[in-house]
Amino acid sequence: MTKPHSGRALALKALVAIERQGAYANRILNTLFAQSESTAQDRAMATEIVYGTLRHMTLIDHLLSQLLTKKLVALPTEVRNILRQALYELLTTTETDYAVVNEAVNLVRKSKFAGLSGLVNAVLRGYLRNKADLILPDFAEEPLAHLTICHSHPRWLVERWIRRWGTEETHRLLAVNNLPAPFTLRTNTLLLSRAELLKQLAGLAFDASPSPLLPEAVRLATGRSLTSTPLWAAGYFYIQDEGSMLIAHLLAPKPGETISDLCAAPGGKTTHLAQLMGDTGLIYALDLYPHKTRLIQENASRLGITIIEPLTIDARSWQPENLLDAVLLDAPCTGTGVLRRRPDIRWRRRPKDLKALTKLQEELLEQAASLVKPGGRIVYSTCSLEPEENEERIKSFLRSHPQFQVSIPESFAQHLQHQRLPEGIILLPQQDGPDGFFMTKLVKNN
Repeated sequence: MTKPHSGRALALKALVAIERQGAYANRILNTLFAQSESTAQDRAMATEIVYGTLRHMTLIDHLLSQLLTKKLVALPTEVRNILRQALYELLTTTETDYAVVNEAVNLVRKSKFAGLSGLVNAVLRGYLRNKADLILPDFAEEPLAHLTICHSHPRWLVERWIRRWGTEETHRLLAVNNLPAPFTLRTNTLLLSRAELLKQLAGLAFDASPSPLLPEAVRLATGRSLTSTPLWAAGYFYIQDEGSMLIAHLLAPKPGETISDLCAAPGGKTTHLAQLMGDTGLIYALDLYPHKTRLIQENASRLGITIIEPLTIDARSWQPENLLDAVLLDAPCTGTGVLRRRPDIRWRRRPKDLKALTKLQEELLEQAASLVKPGGRIVYSTCSLEPEENEERIKSFLRSHPQFQVSIPESFAQHLQHQRLPEGIILLPQQDGPDGFFMTKLVKNN
């Protein structure tokens, strides 16, 4: 263990690692928390600062560029990110201005760039004095610039969404992406009912309520410290978004069936399938990497599930002994439907990523088609909003596989805000609702 660090110091370490090493926000934070003797309060502060700074990065940099006499990129990485996280706090949190500025200056003084502490102090105090005079693009006059800068999304993605959804809907979507993601649980109904879980959560002082969307889903005001409770250790729930839960319901697995989840890690959808099957039957859970298949097994074991067989293999080359009743293909994708939950994705993705991912999705769909028996079904899903990964992928598949047809019950997802296409369903992220997903069910003719 290293010595304790404040929440702001932990946040700075994370932001520097994300920028320098391309580290994923959730992974670097978990590593830092494990390596330091930080308090729960410090971990919560670090998480809020890191995710908030990433969500508002373009806006923050735009404002800083007006407060600096040199280019922001010319500053050392540590100093640049001290300014970013401090400005995020000044923009959005209830922390007192004095405390934020003072802590930022102290962080610089403790670094090897102590000589720049005066610059940091001057920039942040300059913001407090002159924030009303700083220039932002006007939505009515410059909608693209406004959405790109004020809502901190990459310009190429904003342009795509405006072409597809229009300016007003894109505005709403970007605003939702900059809100904290809602926190939901899936009750492990193999062990207890949702009502019983709600009662036990209330006994631990969690503000929990039943979801109106799914019978096993529970909404929480906060998930802080949830995984350290005895309810977690007992396997009473799995942390999962409501849109993600919906995918298992679309597959509608039956007890005794043989099913494969081709891209299964970490096992959320796999264990949900097993739950809906009453832990009767067989599920092959595939992933390329041993540490990920171990994670599937760990999650299944914690939940008391026995029918999952994790396999470390490339799904594109796997062949079971017999054809399957059903296949779940939750395909690798750009993740543009979950930007509020993983804000660092927006700065990682490039238009060229679509080409590589759609090729992989096509190969996985081709493989899935070879695995199901006549009358069997495939559920294809992504957490992307991009048509190349979703409806266009299914159109192409159906042209070359006429033995399959889309089969989604009319009643499915009626209670959710969604767009129903001939090829499937798109959920757009909703405030206090599910993340963004595409999903469809393909049935093979007898």
